Amino acid sequence: MHPTIQLIELNGLARHLVNDGLLDTVLAQQTIQQASQACLPLVSYLVQQHILSSEAIFQSCAKSFSLPTIDTYPNKLANDPIALNPQLIRHHHAYPLQLVGSDLYLAIADPSNHAALETISFHTGWNIKPVLIPEDKLNSLIDEYCNKNSIHQQFQLTLQRQDISEDEMAVHDNTVNYDEPIIKLVNSVIQHAIQLSASDIHIEPYATSYRIRHRQDGMLCNTAEIQHHLACRVITRLKVMAKLDITERRLPQDGRIQLIQDNKHTIDLRLSTCPTLLGEKVVLRILNLNHINLDINNLGFTDRQKNLFLTKISQPQGLILVTGPTGSGKTITLYSALQRLNTVEKNISTVEDPVEIQLPGLNQIHVHAKIGLGFATVLRALLRQDPDIIMIGEIRDNETASIAIQAAQTGHLVLSTVHANNAIETIIRLQSMGIAPHNLISAITLIIAQRLVRKLCAYCKKPTTNEPLSFHPQGCSHCRQGYQGRIALFELLPMTDKITHLLLSQTSPTSIFRDAKQEGFECMQDIASEKVKQGVTSTSEINRVVGNPLCNPYIP
Repeated sequence: MHPTIQLIELNGLARHLVNDGLLDTVLAQQTIQQASQACLPLVSYLVQQHILSSEAIFQSCAKSFSLPTIDTYPNKLANDPIALNPQLIRHHHAYPLQLVGSDLYLAIADPSNHAALETISFHTGWNIKPVLIPEDKLNSLIDEYCNKNSIHQQFQLTLQRQDISEDEMAVHDNTVNYDEPIIKLVNSVIQHAIQLSASDIHIEPYATSYRIRHRQDGMLCNTAEIQHHLACRVITRLKVMAKLDITERRLPQDGRIQLIQDNKHTIDLRLSTCPTLLGEKVVLRILNLNHINLDINNLGFTDRQKNLFLTKISQPQGLILVTGPTGSGKTITLYSALQRLNTVEKNISTVEDPVEIQLPGLNQIHVHAKIGLGFATVLRALLRQDPDIIMIGEIRDNETASIAIQAAQTGHLVLSTVHANNAIETIIRLQSMGIAPHNLISAITLIIAQRLVRKLCAYCKKPTTNEPLSFHPQGCSHCRQGYQGRIALFELLPMTDKITHLLLSQTSPTSIFRDAKQEGFECMQDIASEKVKQGVTSTSEINRVVGNPLCNPYIP
């Protein structure tokens, strides 16, 4: 005697399987009830009970639904798929393939499960683009994804415990389930950026939505698009985490969020808000100290440059300046020098806004302009603290420049940064601050200019047909658009007797450049051309970051 079967109107996957002759109506209704009692998706139950094979269901769905299949999906499976809560993925039986703009490509075995697609879309704020995949392959991907990305085991982010309220603690409480969409959305955005080694997260308002972008290897790329009402709640959540005023939307605010990865690695996020015409824009700078290598051998110097750099930082006094745009690696260069010099015999102090890298053995001071603790104030105090080495985060004005030069002239080694386009223009920049040439030549020992360029992917770079030989990016599963990682390009200008004579004579920058070249000075374009010949980077990348080598302003 057959068990009583409640009559169920067939729809979705079951109806298509019946129409294809793979199931009869009675078996379909019975299977739906049993799958529901087992708390399994219908497609999973059919395969587990060996009622139908994965391939048979896949082929039936491919005929019945106008969807791309995993066989025709134009991109390979991502090495680092978009970060979503594993509980959400397993519950809704879907696998995140790739995020393109605001479209999330989602591998599914049952395309009729619209509720799952709508739920994932709601929790992420992204448009779902389903891709059909066999059930057995989907299970393998989900198992691998959940094992790799489990919040409990592999990638746990918790707020730094000190001075945090219970409400703030909840942001990374593992007991919070995925039906708290804003908390999970914020966590997902941050985790995804960290997994991609992004340096910044941009959350930007537009007329109908907010755009989320990541800066990876110096390039901004679209990550997601979320609705206005969700974005406003995301920004509020970030303000709570950074201890900012959630009611203040008219004025810029700056804050800090400290996270712990895997219960041992600290990750700092610097949050900046700014009011725009369409709403608040938020930028998060990610300072992941776990990925920072302060070994001078890994900076990217040529052998000649490294020897010159080591010689100058080993001198007991003088001013060493590093110049370059924001995000060009100046802080890494300075801290590589400080780590090299950091011994028990040396008293090393830094004054920064903010302190980005914490190094044991250093006295590090964070300036606070609102209470009058500016660069100049701190520097005057440090000169009374028996210093050997002083690092100044940035020379911005005459007062700071004058004190730095005074310190360098009176037996201290001073390292700092200045915003200028190249090494020679650094001198012009300091003169524009009111520093006399004779003070410059008596203090400065070395000027370093630097840029960061993307490295060609070793797996897919292709030689060009041009002469001389060079390579161009292709793009593959190992990289992003043909590049992987970055390397620094440097130009080093030492203060030689000839250069100091030219400065005192008020000689033009073109003459300084010409005479420096005669003494062996290698400008940024020279170094860049060598990196292209070596296949490290491409001509297009050099033109983007450094400029055309033929357009050096100091070549007559």
